[in-house]
Amino acid sequence: MLKTEDNDLLTRVGPGTPMGRMLREYWMPACRAASLIADGQPQRVRLVGENFVAYRVTDGSVGFIYEACPHRGASMALARNEHNGLRCIFHGWKVDTCGKVVDCPAEPVDTRDAFAARVKVKNFPVREAGGMVWVYLGEQEQPPAFPEFEFNNLPDSHVCAQRGLVHYNWLQGLEAHIDASHVGILHSGFLNSKKPVGIAKKDLSLATAHAAPRTEMHLTNYGLREGALRDLGNGNTYARIREVVLPFFTFIPHAPDEPCSGRATVPIDDEWDAEWYILYDTQKPLTGEAVELLFQGTSGDPDNFASNLGGPENLWYQDRASMISHFSGFPRSVPFEDFIIQESMGVRMDRSNEQLGRADLILVQVRRMLLEAVKNFEAGEPAPWNLTKQEYESIRAIAATIPSSTPWKELNAIETMRKLAAE
Repeated sequence: MLKTEDNDLLTRVGPGTPMGRMLREYWMPACRAASLIADGQPQRVRLVGENFVAYRVTDGSVGFIYEACPHRGASMALARNEHNGLRCIFHGWKVDTCGKVVDCPAEPVDTRDAFAARVKVKNFPVREAGGMVWVYLGEQEQPPAFPEFEFNNLPDSHVCAQRGLVHYNWLQGLEAHIDASHVGILHSGFLNSKKPVGIAKKDLSLATAHAAPRTEMHLTNYGLREGALRDLGNGNTYARIREVVLPFFTFIPHAPDEPCSGRATVPIDDEWDAEWYILYDTQKPLTGEAVELLFQGTSGDPDNFASNLGGPENLWYQDRASMISHFSGFPRSVPFEDFIIQESMGVRMDRSNEQLGRADLILVQVRRMLLEAVKNFEAGEPAPWNLTKQEYESIRAIAATIPSSTPWKELNAIETMRKLAAE
């Protein structure tokens, strides 16, 4: 159970809100890099309750500004993208990727340049990595270190990042990804299938046979590591070690011979969430089979693979006849099962009515961490959890059967997976 005022503090992300201000202090994925074409259509992007446009100009560089033209507020998503700048179609004001107005054709010729130099346009720092365009929306003149996760330093052929737009608050998305105990229940229809869809093919059958894991947590300087431990009764433990990199990222445990998988839960506003699914292989290019396995049953649109999700008006296309063989009645996609459950809670869940159990300890812990962080931020402390390049590069989740005597907290995921893959 969470007090209503604390729930509001965690879930309200618009301009001027405490959480909204804090979340802006982190680099966040904004759109797919491939969706921006040089001199092509600007992309509308809504993040933390505000509207922006992202655009790629003639020389290939990317700009990120507010959607409203600085002149009269017309949408810059309608602008002409030409000669290294966006030109508003209302009065012709042109903005480059540095946020400078370089032309005001409706102004007198003799004062035009001086007038343009006085105009202020807020542009935001961007980086392209991992197939995504990232943006920093915060107030610091010097952005924090860029999150150099493994997938951000791989060739394009090794990474697939797709986005799903879903109708619920960002915190619901984050909590779905850190809830280990639902895996063997909600997703049991896929785990028990002879042809798994969108979920690891190996080891996860253990999650079905042992639905209630013993959950332990280890706090870190980036958030926490969670060990979902299932005792197998033979001196071994099936350990699913999840990495939670606050405030947005979760890395999903996987077997050594399978691609790595990460999630980013980025708030669009109080009621909409961008769910980024990131699949990557550190050793070789991704296969089409691996990508299809994760996204099978989705819309096929990488900018919104959840566009065919459905909604409460049609119960998200639940197939009750299929519940004879598929537990949830949603046999299309594993991601969709998560999305549907979160949408069913309402667009901004009221946590004051929850009745939590031991399986929810990680939710309680993460809420405490977020509440402490946002309150400290409001008191003047810097936003926590920003890391160095080397710290970001070392983060990886793991799923493995280990001797029960082995302390899971001491496992180095990268080294352990190399050893297991070689066996």
